[in-house]
Amino acid sequence: MDQVEQLLLQSAARAQARAEFALWSLVLTSHESACAEVDAEEAPEIGKELGRREVTLHLAQALRMTEHRVWGLVNDAGTLRDRAPRTWIAFGDGSIDATRAGLIATTVDQLQTTAAAEALDASVVAYATTHTTGELRSWLRRMRARLEPEQVSAEAQRSVGTRRVDISHNGDGTSWLSALLPTHVAIAVGHRLRRAAKALPKIDAETGEIDRRTRDQRQADLVGHWLTSCTGTETDIRAEIAISIDATDLVGLTDGPGVTRDGEAALPAEWVRELAASETTLFRRLVLDPLGRVLDTTSLGYQPPDSLRAALHWRDGTCRVAGCRAPVAETDLDHELAYDRGGTTSAANLRCLCRKHHNMKSHGRLPEKFIAPAVEHRERWHLPAPVVAELDLWPAV
Repeated sequence: MDQVEQLLLQSAARAQARAEFALWSLVLTSHESACAEVDAEEAPEIGKELGRREVTLHLAQALRMTEHRVWGLVNDAGTLRDRAPRTWIAFGDGSIDATRAGLIATTVDQLQTTAAAEALDASVVAYATTHTTGELRSWLRRMRARLEPEQVSAEAQRSVGTRRVDISHNGDGTSWLSALLPTHVAIAVGHRLRRAAKALPKIDAETGEIDRRTRDQRQADLVGHWLTSCTGTETDIRAEIAISIDATDLVGLTDGPGVTRDGEAALPAEWVRELAASETTLFRRLVLDPLGRVLDTTSLGYQPPDSLRAALHWRDGTCRVAGCRAPVAETDLDHELAYDRGGTTSAANLRCLCRKHHNMKSHGRLPEKFIAPAVEHRERWHLPAPVVAELDLWPAV
């Protein structure tokens, strides 16, 4: 794709975003003006409420939308205009589209204080214009947890109270088994499933048959096996915690949340401190003292030492290609400058790439501009609540 084509695509995307903004703005102003007329009528409150509902119905019919969708659009547009003006302006000039605007509005709507909304609005546009919607969704979750940790912690505690298991039958010989679990438990379960499925032998030792199951099929079979053959009644979660601030903060001197290594989820501070108190927890330093800077170590060989590999996994979190969310455990360490051309086996020259993007890079099909800078996803700026810790979790089994 040449530069002209890229510019045309970007221009088309901005034009579409401006059209989406025009619709949002028109719906908002139409709804507000019509509701103002209803409120000015001499009528009991129940009549005014029904009149406002009629306004929503008229808009829904004109736009061929549901009334629920119209009300959601009005709420999102009003939230951005009144509580996140920078984002509203960016939407208006086509810098962000309706999908991103909706994600931001939902998060702003959840924030309790004006200061938190202003802090989010001051930072989110720069991130939203340069990242995918999936990355933005994760960023918003982390940012909200740092801006209002107490509210997020209370919400987590309430949500954990609704944990359950649901089973629904499809009628075709399969059924869905769904479990609502605390996030740190779900992460540990996912790690165990992936590792166990990967460790299964490719060839049956007794029959000599090749295992042709997909990874999803192996994981599903493992879940069925575990749940029908195990009798354990306690959850034992082991954690690896990377500290990027003073260790004294971990014992209760801060309310900052924990963040999972891939940046996808935030955990309440008290959950992190509970994990940190376990005798099985392994601590790693991301900001090292002068006695040993792991990330500055250079190996003379092609393969990096385990300490450097672990540090790079923590640094990158996922595949470094912009928009790729492949877990770091499923990536290769790629030499930016090839080893046989003088590239060093060091943090400055190594980055995590998933197998697909690593192969593309090796065959000259991955332009360097698509690889994000290191440590891009860790926001270490202008936050009222510091990051307590970054966590990786796995079950004791």
